[in-house]
Amino acid sequence: MEASFAAGIPAVLSAVENGYAMGHDLGRIAQWRELGAIYLTLTHDGHNALSDSARPRKNLGDGESEHGGLSALGRTAIREMNRVGLMLDGSHVSKDGMMQAAALSRVPIAVTHTACAALNAHPRNLDDEQLDALRACGGVAQITAVASFLKAPGANGVTQASVADLVDHVEHAIRRIGLDHVGISSDFDGGGSVVGWANAAETRNVTAELERRGYGPREIGLLWSGNFLRVWRQVLRGAG
Repeated sequence: MEASFAAGIPAVLSAVENGYAMGHDLGRIAQWRELGAIYLTLTHDGHNALSDSARPRKNLGDGESEHGGLSALGRTAIREMNRVGLMLDGSHVSKDGMMQAAALSRVPIAVTHTACAALNAHPRNLDDEQLDALRACGGVAQITAVASFLKAPGANGVTQASVADLVDHVEHAIRRIGLDHVGISSDFDGGGSVVGWANAAETRNVTAELERRGYGPREIGLLWSGNFLRVWRQVLRGAG
């Protein structure tokens, strides 16, 4: 990826966003890694065989909790992910599951698209205790441009957030756990959009807001990619 960037060639990184695709076959983890996936999100909306979800699917019969966080299979899957060098993504995972995963993994984990519950109490957001757990394991929380994560709905029921709101969440996470554990993500294909950053062409607006608040090239580089790359490298170095 770094060679592609240096050559000015766009690169796309592959991932698996729901461990449901594994079923009960732990061999899929090594297969995905061999095919080029760099991380696995343990679950999505709804519990699966690996972990409870932050958003249970009542229409599928989910209760508030099925496993009390991670299942026994989920714990084994994390050990296998560590072995083959597949990063663990704690997005969509219940608080108990995410905290257990951060404690169990012997390499740092990522939460690739989230925001801060201290600023907006959305079930997909991380509270301060979860942020602290990410710092303790050396991980990274990437604040994402999903308006409903960043702000509560207005009186008309419509949620509208801006680049400034996004950076407010970035700054809360930095104040809580330090610059080295915070990143930024878009989630455009998952409904992500805020006023000022509705598509990739407007990405510069986020950088401009960070600059306006006094962040320099080093700090901005860590937020956009450096911290995620550091976690990825640690996952790869820890494999085996």
